Amino acid sequence: MVAQSSCVHLEPAVSGSSFMPARPAWLVLEDGTTFGGVRIGAEGDAGGEVVFTTSMTGYQEVMSDPSYRGQVVVMAYPLIGNYGFTPAYWEAAGPHVAGLIVREASAVASHYLSHEPLDHFLRTHGVVGLAQVDTRALVRHLRVHGLKRGVIAEAPGQSAQAQAASLPSISDQDLVAQVSRTSVEVLAGSGPRIALIDCGVKAGIISALRRRDCEVVLMPFTATADDVQAVAPDGVLISNGPGDPAVLGDVIGTVHALLDRYPIMGVCLGHQLLALACGGRTHKMKFGHRGSNQPVIEAGSNRVMITTQNHGFAVDPEMPEALQITHRNLNDGTVEGLRHTSRPAFSAQFHPEGRPGPGDADPLYDEFLGMIHQVSGA
Repeated sequence: MVAQSSCVHLEPAVSGSSFMPARPAWLVLEDGTTFGGVRIGAEGDAGGEVVFTTSMTGYQEVMSDPSYRGQVVVMAYPLIGNYGFTPAYWEAAGPHVAGLIVREASAVASHYLSHEPLDHFLRTHGVVGLAQVDTRALVRHLRVHGLKRGVIAEAPGQSAQAQAASLPSISDQDLVAQVSRTSVEVLAGSGPRIALIDCGVKAGIISALRRRDCEVVLMPFTATADDVQAVAPDGVLISNGPGDPAVLGDVIGTVHALLDRYPIMGVCLGHQLLALACGGRTHKMKFGHRGSNQPVIEAGSNRVMITTQNHGFAVDPEMPEALQITHRNLNDGTVEGLRHTSRPAFSAQFHPEGRPGPGDADPLYDEFLGMIHQVSGA
């Protein structure tokens, strides 16, 4: 199956004073479905699991979110790059996406804070991109048939399809090891000391804690329960990150050991790890939740929040006795929040801090600090 873009010829991309000619390229999925387009960004081929996000803004935060490690990201919103890039909106030190696919790549960055346009940003950071793609057809294909591995290649055909099919699955890659820090770092603050287990943490989570005057101790994902205890935290936060949570056996064991020692909050991957540490199970979703417009309902109050999410795995709804469900996704009913029935621990599948997205769920960080104060008696 070949799906050609119906978009008109893309005007040459502008980068500084040079004009880049249109360079045809293709996205080839492992099932043989092919989408034509033109190159933007770096030269060469790129491949990974092809996912899509429904975020209308925040493309810089998306590209620098470590949870996208190993994935080719399709922006469902049709115009990308129109406000450029600025250092203020990094979620990590650089891009983590394996590739970027858009409908229309803006050659002009119309924002006073912008430092560079899209094409220049991608080339500077070595990210392969594809524009003029019929992203509506591509997203619909992924929704109907499930996520596929794919490559951005010079030409379509069986060779590119075989290349896509030979890529390792997300569950076969040690992605967290690629994005976690390797040493401990302490960010000073006058409030509670939070040990943050970095599985690929977004800068937005750190900022949310620091705005609340927390002292944040950033620790590698390889930290043991004794390592955490050695820094004498008041509470522990398990961060977001890429990949399949079930392969992180050592981290699951650490979380299990910490449950009896400290208040715990899990975010995204951290939510899944908390569930696994308590005897729950996880599964790979058909196409996941990625975007800043995901509706979540709170059990009991029926309060609805619009949230930012980025995950391809979910917690099974059959809960062990130790956990209760606190939030569900309004679109598909999947588990979005958990609370331990006898320990000071809870988690959210969504990102309370947004970045990009609304701040409806930001008070969950205050809830975490309230739990710490309650346990400590302060």
